[in-house]
Amino acid sequence: MILLTKDQRQTKILELLSVNEKMNIETLLSNFDISLVTLRRDIKDLQDSGQVISGYGFIQKNSKDHSSSFDHSFLNRLSKNYEDKLTIVKKAISYVKENDVIFIGEGTTCYLFAKLLVKSFKKLNIVTNGLYALNVLAKASEFNIETLGGTLLHDFNSFVGPKAESMIENIYINKYFFSCSALIDNKKTFELSPFVANIKQIVFRRSEKKYLMIDKSKLNKVAPFYSITLDENTTKIIG
Repeated sequence: MILLTKDQRQTKILELLSVNEKMNIETLLSNFDISLVTLRRDIKDLQDSGQVISGYGFIQKNSKDHSSSFDHSFLNRLSKNYEDKLTIVKKAISYVKENDVIFIGEGTTCYLFAKLLVKSFKKLNIVTNGLYALNVLAKASEFNIETLGGTLLHDFNSFVGPKAESMIENIYINKYFFSCSALIDNKKTFELSPFVANIKQIVFRRSEKKYLMIDKSKLNKVAPFYSITLDENTTKIIG
């Protein structure tokens, strides 16, 4: 099990509690490679900040805290291969420089990547069509943030459609960080939605450099809608 930093542990605690509502301490501890003393310190920090409630042998999220208002489907996807996704975004961050113009896609890995950007940089120019990535980036007051117009595709927490596609055509993109539902033959990406696939095709074409962030579970997996054929300007970041 990969060792996490204090911030990463506490983020994962909140994400686990969002899925499970209430957990006993022993079950929560089994998700980490840490001592019980360290876990109790993390819980105390979260309790002091008002994000969790701790009782005799159990912990649950404070229902008055709405900072992590994810839908259940997104949280389920976020919890899958979580450590691999953390490894991926740590690698991806090394390709970013201050003042870059970046497009961040939708998806759980892109969400974690956005969180790390906020912690790691002072000034970036970011465009995103991901709803949860946007919520994270909104906390970075020194970043220049743009979001696409268009239709919110609820199942994918993504802005899509003709208006979104038209806006992309007028944007300069230095670096594109994205994920996919499936990667076949190590070069072709596929998606579960044709609308998501269309957005990615346009952003990919408009971008100078592209970075595919993908965990091993997506390799040679099947998804119905063709999206992108990776080119010589694409870097694959696999975890």
